[in-house]
Amino acid sequence: MRAGDKILFDKYEWCVLDTQSDATLIITESIIEQRAYHNRAGDVTWADCELRAYLNGPFYDSFSEENRLRIMAVANQNADNPWYGAKGGEDTQDYIFLLDTEEAVCKYSKER
Repeated sequence: MRAGDKILFDKYEWCVLDTQSDATLIITESIIEQRAYHNRAGDVTWADCELRAYLNGPFYDSFSEENRLRIMAVANQNADNPWYGAKGGEDTQDYIFLLDTEEAVCKYSKER
């Protein structure tokens, strides 16, 4: 697979962002649903937010067992956000995650 390829995985269409060795980073082609980052206002890092709990819990569990076995956990280094002054928090292990600011704006923002 190459960056920009479209694939069907489980019940969603995805776009390949990157492939390295035996791992492929994919992003959904459309908004699946809208959810809040957290259930209350204030400083909350990715490690502690409700959205992370949902993505790596109920959303991850909604994939078939066969496909869950194909989703690799990755180590995310949650750097501080220099644009908004938000703390990054602890590093995390996630099956499903959001791109960080640098990835979304600089690395993967090119037209697909």
